[in-house]
Amino acid sequence: MGTKITDKEYEKILKFYKVPIPKSKRLLKKKAEKILGQKLCRCIKKVGLDDESKSISICTRTILNRKGFTRGRFKCKNGSQITLKKMKKNKTRKIKRSGN
Repeated sequence: MGTKITDKEYEKILKFYKVPIPKSKRLLKKKAEKILGQKLCRCIKKVGLDDESKSISICTRTILNRKGFTRGRFKCKNGSQITLKKMKKNKTRKIKRSGN
């Protein structure tokens, strides 16, 4: 469904939220996913629709999909955890048709 996110993209996330960038690649990934996970969980609680799946889809679209990521597994209880993947972009091709 998606491809792995590069270290540069994790750094971009941390720069956007003005968080210091760690030197370790493992901590870099962990911090970026933690920030986006917390943001997703806060959004779900604020939307507060009766059907939680609708609020999850709204928040996933606004927080992750618009940035070019897809959501893997996530949970909000006992500290937020999320796994991210990069969205595949559909490439459209132009078909040349020969004239009659």
